[in-house]
Amino acid sequence: MDSKNIENAYLVYENWQADKKAVVHKTNCSFLKDGLERLQDYTGPNDRWFGLFNSLNEAVAFASLLPNRQLNLCGHCLRNEKQKI
Repeated sequence: MDSKNIENAYLVYENWQADKKAVVHKTNCSFLKDGLERLQDYTGPNDRWFGLFNSLNEAVAFASLLPNRQLNLCGHCLRNEKQKI
């Protein structure tokens, strides 16, 4: 994926310790911290990242398949999209 497409892509953050959640983010979200760097074979003790997804719908569809996770859209980068899903 080239750098222009990366800016318009989405990631899914899964955390099984804090609130058992899955959160969809845009790749340009300031809350991402090091999510893009951690995509390569990363699974931490409490969390992991998935992506890159080409659309919000793809990311939401993937995140909804994660078992026992509450699906959320990032309240920062996707606050305008929360109403649409």
